[in-house]
Amino acid sequence: MKVLYYFTSGFDTPNPSYHLMDAMIEDTLKSGIDVHMISSHITGENPDVPEHFKNYSNFTYDIVKYNNVNKHSFVKRYFSGIKYALDCSKYIKRVQDYDVIYVQSCPTALYNVLIAKWYAKKRPVIYSVQDMFPGSSIYSGIMPQKWMQNIFYGLQRIAYNSADCITVISEDMKNKVIEQNVPITKIETIVNWFDDRTVKEVSWKDNRFVKKYDLSNDKFYVQYAGTMGYVFDYKMVLAVAELLKDYDDILFQMIGQGSQKKAFMEEREKRGLENIIFYPLEPQNMVSDVYSTCSICLIPLKKGIIGNSVPSKAGLLMACNRAIVNSVDSDSDYYRIFNEYEMGISVPNDDPQAVADAILELYKNKEKLEQFAKNGHEYGKRYYSRSENINRLIKLFSGITSRP
Repeated sequence: MKVLYYFTSGFDTPNPSYHLMDAMIEDTLKSGIDVHMISSHITGENPDVPEHFKNYSNFTYDIVKYNNVNKHSFVKRYFSGIKYALDCSKYIKRVQDYDVIYVQSCPTALYNVLIAKWYAKKRPVIYSVQDMFPGSSIYSGIMPQKWMQNIFYGLQRIAYNSADCITVISEDMKNKVIEQNVPITKIETIVNWFDDRTVKEVSWKDNRFVKKYDLSNDKFYVQYAGTMGYVFDYKMVLAVAELLKDYDDILFQMIGQGSQKKAFMEEREKRGLENIIFYPLEPQNMVSDVYSTCSICLIPLKKGIIGNSVPSKAGLLMACNRAIVNSVDSDSDYYRIFNEYEMGISVPNDDPQAVADAILELYKNKEKLEQFAKNGHEYGKRYYSRSENINRLIKLFSGITSRP
């Protein structure tokens, strides 16, 4: 069997999907499946192809230039995505000996799916949905115009209808796709995994992030590490930090970059909240160290985001034996599982006092905190591990190619 991976994100540019793409290709190759990868070149910050891929004789690739456009220019970014899809078409046409094509999620995935479907002929096309578009843009406030929403919902339905199979990363997202009149039999849930061979808890004395910033072990760290973009509710963090500012040993660690970080930092200065500390984004090989630093993780999402997008860091935190406080929509499956399996606390994302109370509950009860972290660790091994979920993906490849 041969799989054609059709990526919009490239390995040359740091992105949240990097570890997923790396693990997916490596384990597909190890299973004996031939892989051809088409991916983009944007910044050149990293090599276009990880060196360990080149050790496999069953791996081939094409790298296609993608114009790097300012993130704030939606129209230019969208047309740049269309151009990339068209530029890739000649490479897809040339390969031709694959059995299934896997299309990566992006706002312009419709064009990737249509091009893939055209050249695949009767071979199956899998559309991997990581982020619901335009839903995530609508609920994060980027796309307020109703006419524009309707247009892009219509375009997405074409992508869903054209693909032979759609993979999603949560049950909430599965429900969102079903709302677009997609048959349930066409949808597979495969969550964003963590590498259960490398992501693990790092002790305080061995922790590189601790050493880098000379952190004190007598503090209670409430951490958010990731992209501070439009889905991230920094105003919730400010409100909660305000409520807890009299607790000298509770510190909020904000680690990463994003479009909202500047506004976040400016508002923090305006309010004089010295219990919020900012750190730059750390490289991928520091994931275990970063997440092992926190006492708990805080995941604050704007209303309507969960289901349209999923916090991929949840599984990583479980692997590092950390409990999570979620500020998300109360009617979501994601909200439910943390409370039901007692591996953290989920509270509504319109109630800063409830978030503060949840943090204090775990701050004051170390035994409960440790039990929640343990419960999350066990849940993560069962549902979020790399080995479990990539095996499911490979079984999907075999199953879909054998369908009549």
